[in-house]
Amino acid sequence: MNRAKAEFFDAQAQAPWAAEEYGELERPKIARLVREAELASGQAVLEPGCGTGRLSRVLAEVVGGRGLVEALDISAAMVAACRSRVAAYPQVSVRHACLEEFSAPLAGFDRIICHQVFPHFDDQAAALARMAAMLKPGGVLLVAHFISAEEINDTHRKAGTVVQHDLLPGDEEMAAMIADTGFRLESLQDDELGYLLKARLPTP
Repeated sequence: MNRAKAEFFDAQAQAPWAAEEYGELERPKIARLVREAELASGQAVLEPGCGTGRLSRVLAEVVGGRGLVEALDISAAMVAACRSRVAAYPQVSVRHACLEEFSAPLAGFDRIICHQVFPHFDDQAAALARMAAMLKPGGVLLVAHFISAEEINDTHRKAGTVVQHDLLPGDEEMAAMIADTGFRLESLQDDELGYLLKARLPTP
């Protein structure tokens, strides 16, 4: 686990970008995320980098009581906030863990949703390979942000902190990493609703 990044996000747990409830501006973005992920009742969903649980609660409502949301974050403060936010949803398990060290059954998840976290993986190719191993055949991976790639990278570069080098790769580099780790890229959208990449693990 990257302790410097964990401490950085501990300090951000109460920041508006991390803690405020979603509003009207986010509703169409959330709707697209749910639709593109093909989320449905009863699914098992992995959410690395869950933050304060804003999306975790949305995912829990979609998968329902027969589903599972496994939410992870490296920040203890974010994990505490997430646990509080999803306390009414027993289908959500919130863990203080990083994706790279998370122990989970292989091919155990129907969906993996990386919301606002992909740039922060220290080894993005290794993270993709790890997620491929945890998805069921035919499972969907979503890499999603509610702002554009340009905005994400510009914000991080200007941060002057431990996240200043945490960037989304360019489209060609991202597509190559996706292919190299066994996924099939289905779409990559970068528009007024933000950045959204959808990839699927092929069935045998």
